[in-house]
Amino acid sequence: MGQVDDDQIIGEDFSDTRLDGQEWSGKQFVRCTFRDADMSGVRTDSVVFTECDFTGTDLTESIHTNSAFRSCTFTRTNLQHSTFRHSTMMGSMFVDSRMRPATYDEVDFTLAALGNGDLRGLDLTGCRMREANLVSTDFRKATLCSVDFAGARTVDTKFDEADLRGAVADPSLWVSASVRGAKIELMQAVAYAGAHGLVVEG
Repeated sequence: MGQVDDDQIIGEDFSDTRLDGQEWSGKQFVRCTFRDADMSGVRTDSVVFTECDFTGTDLTESIHTNSAFRSCTFTRTNLQHSTFRHSTMMGSMFVDSRMRPATYDEVDFTLAALGNGDLRGLDLTGCRMREANLVSTDFRKATLCSVDFAGARTVDTKFDEADLRGAVADPSLWVSASVRGAKIELMQAVAYAGAHGLVVEG
Protein backbone atom coordinates (compact mmCIF):
# COMPACT_ATOMS: atom_id res chain seq x y z
CA MET A 1 0.00 0.00 0.00
CA GLY A 2 1.35 3.44 -0.95
CA GLN A 3 1.59 6.18 1.64
CA VAL A 4 1.25 9.89 0.89
CA ASP A 5 3.21 11.95 3.42
CA ASP A 6 4.02 15.27 1.70
CA ASP A 7 1.56 18.18 1.77
CA GLN A 8 2.26 19.17 -1.85
CA ILE A 9 2.76 16.51 -4.49
CA ILE A 10 3.56 17.51 -8.07
CA GLY A 11 3.68 15.18 -11.08
CA GLU A 12 3.68 11.97 -9.03
CA ASP A 13 2.57 8.69 -10.62
CA PHE A 14 0.29 6.65 -8.36
CA SER A 15 -0.88 4.30 -11.11
CA ASP A 16 -2.03 0.89 -9.82
CA THR A 17 -1.20 1.96 -6.25
CA ARG A 18 -3.26 0.87 -3.24
CA LEU A 19 -4.31 4.00 -1.39
CA ASP A 20 -7.56 2.63 0.00
CA GLY A 21 -8.79 3.83 3.37
CA GLN A 22 -6.28 6.65 3.75
CA GLU A 23 -7.22 10.00 5.28
CA TRP A 24 -5.78 13.18 3.76
CA SER A 25 -6.20 16.74 4.99
CA GLY A 26 -4.91 19.97 3.47
CA LYS A 27 -2.84 18.26 0.77
CA GLN A 28 -2.32 19.49 -2.79
CA PHE A 29 -1.87 17.19 -5.78
CA VAL A 30 -0.83 18.82 -9.07
CA ARG A 31 -0.74 16.91 -12.39
CA CYS A 32 -0.61 13.57 -10.60
CA THR A 33 -1.73 10.28 -12.13
CA PHE A 34 -3.99 7.88 -10.25
CA ARG A 35 -4.74 5.57 -13.18
CA ASP A 36 -6.27 2.28 -12.01
CA ALA A 37 -5.37 3.13 -8.40
CA ASP A 38 -7.42 1.77 -5.50
CA MET A 39 -8.71 4.84 -3.64
CA SER A 40 -11.78 3.16 -2.22
CA GLY A 41 -12.73 4.50 1.19
CA VAL A 42 -10.29 7.41 0.98
CA ARG A 43 -11.30 10.45 3.06
CA THR A 44 -10.19 13.94 2.04
CA ASP A 45 -10.72 17.22 3.87
CA SER A 46 -9.72 20.48 2.15
CA VAL A 47 -7.59 18.59 -0.36
CA VAL A 48 -6.95 20.10 -3.82
CA PHE A 49 -6.40 17.99 -6.95
CA THR A 50 -5.39 20.04 -10.01
CA GLU A 51 -5.17 18.50 -13.51
CA CYS A 52 -4.98 14.99 -12.08
CA ASP A 53 -5.84 11.81 -14.00
CA PHE A 54 -8.30 9.41 -12.37
CA THR A 55 -8.72 7.08 -15.35
CA GLY A 56 -9.93 3.70 -14.12
CA THR A 57 -9.58 4.75 -10.48
CA ASP A 58 -11.68 3.04 -7.81
CA LEU A 59 -13.18 5.83 -5.67
CA THR A 60 -16.03 3.77 -4.26
CA GLU A 61 -17.17 4.69 -0.75
CA SER A 62 -14.68 7.58 -0.62
CA ILE A 63 -15.69 10.75 1.27
CA HIS A 64 -14.59 14.25 0.23
CA THR A 65 -15.34 17.38 2.26
CA ASN A 66 -14.41 20.91 1.17
CA SER A 67 -12.12 19.37 -1.45
CA ALA A 68 -11.42 20.46 -5.03
CA PHE A 69 -10.97 18.46 -8.23
CA ARG A 70 -10.00 21.15 -10.73
CA SER A 71 -9.64 20.28 -14.42
CA CYS A 72 -9.25 16.60 -13.58
CA THR A 73 -10.00 13.64 -15.85
CA PHE A 74 -12.42 10.92 -14.77
CA THR A 75 -12.54 8.22 -17.45
CA ARG A 76 -14.11 4.86 -16.53
CA THR A 77 -13.82 5.99 -12.91
CA ASN A 78 -15.95 4.25 -10.30
CA LEU A 79 -17.58 6.81 -7.99
CA GLN A 80 -20.35 4.57 -6.70
CA HIS A 81 -21.36 5.12 -3.06
CA SER A 82 -18.90 8.02 -2.77
CA THR A 83 -19.73 11.30 -1.00
CA PHE A 84 -18.77 14.84 -2.03
CA ARG A 85 -19.77 17.66 0.32
CA HIS A 86 -19.18 21.36 -0.37
CA SER A 87 -16.58 20.38 -2.97
CA THR A 88 -15.80 21.48 -6.52
CA MET A 89 -15.33 19.59 -9.78
CA MET A 90 -14.76 22.77 -11.77
CA GLY A 91 -13.57 22.14 -15.31
CA SER A 92 -13.27 18.38 -14.83
CA MET A 93 -14.19 15.84 -17.51
CA PHE A 94 -16.25 12.70 -16.91
CA VAL A 95 -16.30 9.93 -19.54
CA ASP A 96 -17.97 6.53 -19.08
CA SER A 97 -17.75 6.90 -15.30
CA ARG A 98 -20.07 5.33 -12.74
CA MET A 99 -21.47 8.32 -10.87
CA ARG A 100 -24.44 6.73 -9.14
CA PRO A 101 -25.52 5.92 -6.55
CA ALA A 102 -23.51 8.63 -4.80
CA THR A 103 -24.00 11.76 -2.69
CA TYR A 104 -23.27 15.21 -4.15
CA ASP A 105 -24.02 17.89 -1.55
CA GLU A 106 -23.66 21.43 -2.93
CA VAL A 107 -20.97 20.41 -5.41
CA ASP A 108 -19.74 22.91 -8.01
CA PHE A 109 -19.67 21.37 -11.50
CA THR A 110 -19.07 24.71 -13.26
CA LEU A 111 -17.45 24.18 -16.70
CA ALA A 112 -17.41 20.42 -16.14
CA ALA A 113 -17.90 18.01 -19.05
CA LEU A 114 -20.69 15.58 -18.14
CA GLY A 115 -21.96 14.84 -21.64
CA ASN A 116 -23.70 11.45 -22.03
CA GLY A 117 -23.40 10.91 -18.28
CA ASP A 118 -25.87 8.77 -16.33
CA LEU A 119 -27.09 10.83 -13.36
CA ARG A 120 -30.56 9.32 -13.11
CA GLY A 121 -32.29 9.57 -9.77
CA LEU A 122 -29.52 11.50 -8.03
CA ASP A 123 -30.24 14.26 -5.52
CA LEU A 124 -28.20 17.22 -6.79
CA THR A 125 -30.03 19.90 -4.82
CA GLY A 126 -28.03 23.11 -4.62
CA CYS A 127 -25.28 22.03 -7.02
CA ARG A 128 -23.84 24.43 -9.61
CA MET A 129 -23.57 23.43 -13.27
CA ARG A 130 -22.92 26.81 -14.82
CA GLU A 131 -21.56 26.54 -18.38
CA ALA A 132 -21.22 22.77 -18.01
CA ASN A 133 -21.43 20.42 -20.99
CA LEU A 134 -24.61 18.44 -20.34
CA VAL A 135 -25.26 17.32 -23.91
CA SER A 136 -27.24 14.06 -23.82
CA THR A 137 -26.77 13.76 -20.05
CA ASP A 138 -29.48 11.67 -18.38
CA PHE A 139 -31.08 13.36 -15.34
CA ARG A 140 -34.34 11.43 -15.44
CA LYS A 141 -36.10 11.31 -12.04
CA ALA A 142 -33.24 13.31 -10.46
CA THR A 143 -33.83 15.93 -7.76
CA LEU A 144 -32.44 19.17 -9.18
CA CYS A 145 -33.98 21.77 -6.88
CA SER A 146 -32.16 25.12 -7.01
CA VAL A 147 -29.45 23.78 -9.34
CA ASP A 148 -27.77 26.55 -11.34
CA PHE A 149 -27.78 25.56 -15.03
CA ALA A 150 -26.96 29.07 -16.35
CA GLY A 151 -24.98 28.86 -19.57
CA ALA A 152 -25.01 25.05 -19.59
CA ARG A 153 -25.21 23.17 -22.90
CA THR A 154 -28.37 21.08 -22.68
CA VAL A 155 -28.94 19.72 -26.19
CA ASP A 156 -30.75 16.38 -25.90
CA THR A 157 -30.40 16.44 -22.11
CA LYS A 158 -33.04 14.28 -20.40
CA PHE A 159 -34.88 15.89 -17.48
CA ASP A 160 -37.97 13.69 -17.75
CA GLU A 161 -39.76 13.32 -14.38
CA ALA A 162 -36.98 15.29 -12.67
CA ASP A 163 -37.66 17.88 -9.96
CA LEU A 164 -36.49 21.20 -11.41
CA ARG A 165 -38.21 23.50 -8.94
CA GLY A 166 -36.09 26.55 -8.22
CA ALA A 167 -33.46 25.63 -10.82
CA VAL A 168 -31.81 28.48 -12.74
CA ALA A 169 -32.00 27.86 -16.48
CA ASP A 170 -31.47 29.73 -19.74
CA PRO A 171 -34.46 29.86 -22.13
CA SER A 172 -32.64 27.42 -24.41
CA LEU A 173 -32.93 24.63 -21.83
CA TRP A 174 -36.72 24.54 -22.19
CA VAL A 175 -36.34 24.05 -25.95
CA SER A 176 -33.25 21.86 -26.33
CA ALA A 177 -33.84 19.40 -23.46
CA SER A 178 -36.55 16.85 -22.77
CA VAL A 179 -38.62 17.81 -19.72
CA ARG A 180 -41.63 15.52 -20.02
CA GLY A 181 -43.24 15.04 -16.61
CA ALA A 182 -40.73 17.28 -14.82
CA LYS A 183 -41.80 19.26 -11.75
CA ILE A 184 -41.43 23.03 -12.20
CA GLU A 185 -42.63 26.22 -10.52
CA LEU A 186 -45.02 28.80 -11.95
CA MET A 187 -42.29 31.21 -13.07
CA GLN A 188 -40.48 28.35 -14.77
CA ALA A 189 -43.71 27.44 -16.55
CA VAL A 190 -43.91 31.01 -17.82
CA ALA A 191 -40.29 30.79 -19.00
CA TYR A 192 -41.07 27.47 -20.73
CA ALA A 193 -44.04 29.03 -22.49
CA GLY A 194 -41.99 32.04 -23.57
CA ALA A 195 -39.21 29.84 -24.92
CA HIS A 196 -41.80 28.09 -27.09
CA GLY A 197 -43.26 31.35 -28.38
CA LEU A 198 -46.37 31.30 -26.24
CA VAL A 199 -47.90 34.36 -24.60
CA VAL A 200 -49.16 33.95 -21.05
CA GLU A 201 -51.96 36.36 -20.09
CA GLY A 202 -54.28 36.78 -17.16
